[in-house]
Amino acid sequence: MKDSKRLKRVNRNLLLCVTFGLMTYGCGGGGGGTSTPVTPTPTTPVTSTPSSTIEEQFGLWLTDLSNNVILPNYQTLHSSAEAFSDGSQSFCKSNSVSQTDLNNLIVSWAALNLDWQRIQWLKIGPVLEHNRNSRIQLWPYRSGTVSQNVENLLLSQSVLDAAAIAKTSVSGQGIPALEYLLFPASNQDSLLAASDKDKRCELVMAIGENIANITDEVYQQWLPAGGNYVQTVIEGTGEFMQGDVPNVKDAVDEIITNLLGQIEHVKDEKMLKPLATTAPGLPQITEFVLSDASIASLQVNVHAFEAIYSAGNGHGFTNILTEFLQQESIAIQMDESISAAKAAVDVLSGNYAELLNSADGRIEIENAIQKLRELRDLLTADFVQATDINIGFNSNDGD
Repeated sequence: MKDSKRLKRVNRNLLLCVTFGLMTYGCGGGGGGTSTPVTPTPTTPVTSTPSSTIEEQFGLWLTDLSNNVILPNYQTLHSSAEAFSDGSQSFCKSNSVSQTDLNNLIVSWAALNLDWQRIQWLKIGPVLEHNRNSRIQLWPYRSGTVSQNVENLLLSQSVLDAAAIAKTSVSGQGIPALEYLLFPASNQDSLLAASDKDKRCELVMAIGENIANITDEVYQQWLPAGGNYVQTVIEGTGEFMQGDVPNVKDAVDEIITNLLGQIEHVKDEKMLKPLATTAPGLPQITEFVLSDASIASLQVNVHAFEAIYSAGNGHGFTNILTEFLQQESIAIQMDESISAAKAAVDVLSGNYAELLNSADGRIEIENAIQKLRELRDLLTADFVQATDINIGFNSNDGD
């Protein structure tokens, strides 16, 4: 699934204010006199100067990023989690279910996953509290961790509900655990045919409700009417303060560090490591082996970079670089690099294991990796120098 492919790139040109002299012609008297042009007084071009500070520009970006990207994405994530939870309840409590019903539940899981992938990059605030981030999705994880924890839960004699799941190992709580139950290696373990399908359904419902609870907690903590973490970010208060002084730049530093971390995460964990050095690669360590949702997931990850950078087509870094910092060249390079990365991952299609094992597929993956390298290099060099952003993420792997 290619997500947000129609997002438009914002390119606002630098406004140039130029004062022109107006040439005036005088007229002679009557008769056949010839008019004599009046020599204009030379004028000095007026150079526009920024009317705000870089902190104010960062504040505009943080405001639009929060309102246009973060809050809507967390809201959508919670809605998808609720939809899956409700769907699992309907499926499991029905007296008669078909393959079509199971397929609908699988589609709901896929939507939940992609909505998570869209906001997966953000690692500040409420999503980090109470280990919520890992409870939604723990990955990468040691081989067998998810399957072992899910199988242990299936053997439990206790009634499994959301409260019980919330106290278990994080690898048994989230989206990967649902994948294990919805995409079993054997049809004998499917939710339609398994001898313990009632217990499996009980676990699916419990995990689904648990994810819905977690996403609701995160969303409510961001809302102005809830925990109002959105104000903390926009104003640079809370953990971003320097002593007793609000510091929006620290909030920007942290979020751009999150962006860079996600670029590296997608490049290394989701593509470079599975690619390995030769075919057939390592398909067994891809993000979603059972459902083959790995490609769709990383495509959404990369498309999210544009939304972050542009603040959801609001006051983005293209505006800041061109209109305030007068760094149009860097703005163009960043826009082009993000677009190139999106185009490179959008080429990927089909089964990931087959791509990893084919010459053409490996070339496509290598090209996508290279485009992410170029974006990383531009972000960590020219972009941070122009904006004076301090990145805390240590990227020195050299690949």
